[in-house]
Amino acid sequence: MFLRPTTLSVLTAIFLFAPAPAASAQAVSTPSSSAVQDRGKKRILALFSDAVSAVNDSVVRVLADGKEVALGTVVTEDGNVLTKGSDLKGELLCVLRDGTKHKAFHVGYHKPSDLALIKMDAEHLRPIKFLGEDPAALGNWVAAVGTNSDAIAVGVVSVKTRKLFGDQAFEENSNRGMLGVHMKIDSTDGVLVEKFGDGSPARKAGLRRGDVIVEVAGKPVTTPESLKAVLENYAAGDTVSVRVTREGREMSFKATLASLADIDQSSMQNVLGGPLSGRRTGFPSVLQHDTVLKPTDCGGPLVDLDGKVLGINIARAGRVETWAIPGNVVRPILKDLLDGKYEPRRK
Repeated sequence: MFLRPTTLSVLTAIFLFAPAPAASAQAVSTPSSSAVQDRGKKRILALFSDAVSAVNDSVVRVLADGKEVALGTVVTEDGNVLTKGSDLKGELLCVLRDGTKHKAFHVGYHKPSDLALIKMDAEHLRPIKFLGEDPAALGNWVAAVGTNSDAIAVGVVSVKTRKLFGDQAFEENSNRGMLGVHMKIDSTDGVLVEKFGDGSPARKAGLRRGDVIVEVAGKPVTTPESLKAVLENYAAGDTVSVRVTREGREMSFKATLASLADIDQSSMQNVLGGPLSGRRTGFPSVLQHDTVLKPTDCGGPLVDLDGKVLGINIARAGRVETWAIPGNVVRPILKDLLDGKYEPRRK
């Protein structure tokens, strides 16, 4: 019989206080805390097995230029899929739960929610149905669903649905590779290096204060914005060429890019548990839960213990903060996307 716990305390007790093996006449065996937690985690995942199996056939993995970038949620029988739009760069491929691969193309992009509609050449799929009302109370257990038989992660609703839009700007891609320089526009059609951040890859590569960066990775740089645009295609650990002018001479360097946390220690605490989503703010409304997802696991559905789809996970926003666009917000956005009211995202 499938037992549905109704309170946080019940599941907490299962997770933290799983019974130890009984003592024998020969020896007393006490399990380690990690073993107890592993058993507790398996029991919690088992509680979500019905909920996950009800929707995981409606989840796909989305690849861009051969690299897995997000999950996708099937919304029509003929292959329309909702996913996280800001990570879609390049040729798209959707991989179904059975391993079948389908090419996909952009249909529309709703920038405020970061939801993109893509279409793959597939038929007879099982679409998701989103909950139409305010989805979950504080403390309710939820699970992030992928293409596997177990939930990707489980947690609780930590903050009820709230708006984030208003004056809040869209946050920059924190996963982009960084040169670690402070810049300003220079009159010689480049960007002037004013100073370096801590652990700056540019300084390690040999750049100096007063250098004017004119080219990165073979592409011309004329403004700080153009430099950031070039680096959008690179991650920490990638090595790029940097061409500068110094006292009338052109010089070239090789710089190995760093992450934001490498050069900004104030960002370190948030990324200790792994990378965060590049776009993780500016949403019209979010439901916050404490499951720990990888950025590539965003775009898939969030469900409760009854298998109701509460929304779509849209961003890993902090070490233990994941945000979902609630179902009652997704539904009108999806209708507009299907009706062609939003153009595809511009590259």
